[in-house]
Amino acid sequence: MRFILITSKLNFETAGGSVIDFHLRAKGLIDLGHDVTVITAFSYANKITTPLPYKVQEEMVMSRGLLGIQKHAYLIFKKYEKEADVFYFDGQIFLYGAGFYRLLGGKVPVAGFFNVRLNCWSDTQNNIAKVSVAKKIKKRVRLWIEKYIGVPIAHRIDRYMFNTPMLEEIYLNWGFKKEKSLIIEDCINMKEIVLKNMVSIRKIEAHQNNPNKITLFTTGRMIPEKGFDLVVKAFELIKNKERFNVVMSGGGPDIDRIKALVSEKKLDNYFTFPGWVSKEELTKLFKQAHIFIFPKWWIEYGSALLTEAMAFGLPCIVPLGGALEWLTERKQLYFTPDSYQEMADCIEKLGSDQNLRITFAFNSLLRTNTLDCTIIVKKLESVLLSLS
Repeated sequence: MRFILITSKLNFETAGGSVIDFHLRAKGLIDLGHDVTVITAFSYANKITTPLPYKVQEEMVMSRGLLGIQKHAYLIFKKYEKEADVFYFDGQIFLYGAGFYRLLGGKVPVAGFFNVRLNCWSDTQNNIAKVSVAKKIKKRVRLWIEKYIGVPIAHRIDRYMFNTPMLEEIYLNWGFKKEKSLIIEDCINMKEIVLKNMVSIRKIEAHQNNPNKITLFTTGRMIPEKGFDLVVKAFELIKNKERFNVVMSGGGPDIDRIKALVSEKKLDNYFTFPGWVSKEELTKLFKQAHIFIFPKWWIEYGSALLTEAMAFGLPCIVPLGGALEWLTERKQLYFTPDSYQEMADCIEKLGSDQNLRITFAFNSLLRTNTLDCTIIVKKLESVLLSLS
């Protein structure tokens, strides 16, 4: 089958989870015997460092506005329709261009994958900085246009795929059709992580068996919305601090505030800040850790980072009531969002009970049986074949 996958760019030098997810989907479909072409719309941003198993066609969309991007998306669908049996595309970027393509007689089915909210929406946790009155008016006008003009156009898309049920619910409430909707999780090569790092039940037991110090690990871009300060506040409440050390890797605009908070609370002896690290160094940090903490996240989003932590066989502490709880199948330890007191309780509970750490570590490792990218790609293949 001929599948054409459309994305914004392929930047493997500073690749985030979405780029790796897209690459694994394309590669996985190749491995299943299909003909796959990837089209990058904003190809000036491509940074392809190694040969790829699929063909790449580079388009140069220079428009940055909503209408310009959707116009060029429509033209891309038209340009390549004779080369495709099914189109798959980044949903939140090209949805109206895809809808217009089908509305205006395009014959090839289109399937969109959505893993973030639309740009026109307000932040679900009110984390976006205050804006001017003019920008608020502009935003409301765009919101109205996308709601009452855009959504009927998006109804022409043949299938919507979402990476979490929480994100799906938001789009359905916005007006997307339930009968066209389904969940397909993010693609993470969990089994490769397990094999390369020789993660096993025996190794987990040995690692968690009475370590001299328990390493708490958290990582990511340090911005206020990700709640790294909660880890500092939680650790301040820990009674037996000498039992732990905390590794907080990553960088970002909030790092100086976090370091200052650590010093203010006289916790410098317990915290280490490696900064931004290479993939190899990040792997070492995962392997050295005994507990992984995900302090804060948007309620509807999944996380490649959390999925990787599970592949390394780490017990996890994550917020309740959102996609992270769903992703871990309610088999880890949880705290009410923003409650550093409850986070501290989770840390002390896991820190004092190695059998509990081992149990939750096993739960993490078992997710490779249901969440590995090979399984996710087969789900995707089934959807695309059903449209052809």
